[in-house]
Amino acid sequence: MKTVIINAKIVTSEKVIANGVCAFEDGVITYVGREMQTADCTVDAHDQYLIPGFIDLHCHGGNGLEFMDASADEMDVIARFHLSHGTTTMLATTLAASDEETERALDTFADYQKRYEKGTLIGVHMEGPWLNPVQCGAQNTAYMKNPSADELNRLKARYPFILRVGAAPELTGGLEFGKASETLGIVASVAHTDADFQCIAKAKENGYTLMTHLYSGMKGLTRKNSFRIAGAVEAGLYFDDLFVEIIADGRHLPIELLQFIYKCKGADRICLITDAIRAGGMQNGSQTVIGSLKNGLPVIVEDDVAKLLDRQSFAGSTATADRLYKTMAGAIGKDMVALSKMASLTPARVMGWTDRGEIAVGKRADLLVINEELIVEKIIFKGKNI
Repeated sequence: MKTVIINAKIVTSEKVIANGVCAFEDGVITYVGREMQTADCTVDAHDQYLIPGFIDLHCHGGNGLEFMDASADEMDVIARFHLSHGTTTMLATTLAASDEETERALDTFADYQKRYEKGTLIGVHMEGPWLNPVQCGAQNTAYMKNPSADELNRLKARYPFILRVGAAPELTGGLEFGKASETLGIVASVAHTDADFQCIAKAKENGYTLMTHLYSGMKGLTRKNSFRIAGAVEAGLYFDDLFVEIIADGRHLPIELLQFIYKCKGADRICLITDAIRAGGMQNGSQTVIGSLKNGLPVIVEDDVAKLLDRQSFAGSTATADRLYKTMAGAIGKDMVALSKMASLTPARVMGWTDRGEIAVGKRADLLVINEELIVEKIIFKGKNI
């Protein structure tokens, strides 16, 4: 069936098309422009924005569930929760845990893929356990270990859906791990790192292309004997060939830092991520855990963010992708092209996905109709109304 959306302000990767028309059939966009198209079904956007579906490369869970201990059906519940807020592609994200727990989560994801092959979860992002305990954040240091290229090779052979990994490159084996990731076609991201500027410079020459949640869980500028030493934060901002994630929930990073990062990196190098845990969508005062219910760390939701009980560290966000979009708009202004790049196209480019992330002929019909207040009004996933 051919569907045509009319009277839309279509946000492409280059401009906003007023009074736009977008046609799609069999889940693929067939026309973008201003000329009326024949249709089996016509949808009037009433002069609202038409943007690409959100792509979230870093999400641990939501709606009271988390990928570390969810069943296959519960993974689908998480995916549908985020889809209801506009996320049409997502990586299920793990964290530092025992080998047994990690393999159980990966085995369950394999089951999910068999049963929900047409869902929004396209693969797995392993955020650790190859992290530096000095920058542990809300992850459990008991399960952190040095990166191992051999271990990664074994994991990829058994779980081909591992598409992204996070590691601290300064740890023993960290650079070899990055090279192995590159060889395996896995996106390697600098994560929970105590590396300095020079180490990040080496890391990007050894397979690392992305910085996990910039500013969070990484060293910034320090002083030693009065000498200033640039850290991972400064490297992430400086190197044009490094992509960066930001948790634009309005809590992890203040508006001024969001503006600063945007000025340094631009929309073509920034990925908006939720980093949502099972507390995603929960109200203030709610208590839960990050990680598995068996071995996770307890957290409380306060000020619209999850915190460890001692309040010394954020423990992941409660955000959904639509909140990121609105928060970033509050920081940089209503530049719809830039906002949609950061929320959709740039994440797709990081992962090498050429079939989605923008509104263009031949791309997947993952589309959102949003109003002037940037509230999602309609969700179209693979050409079907949700």
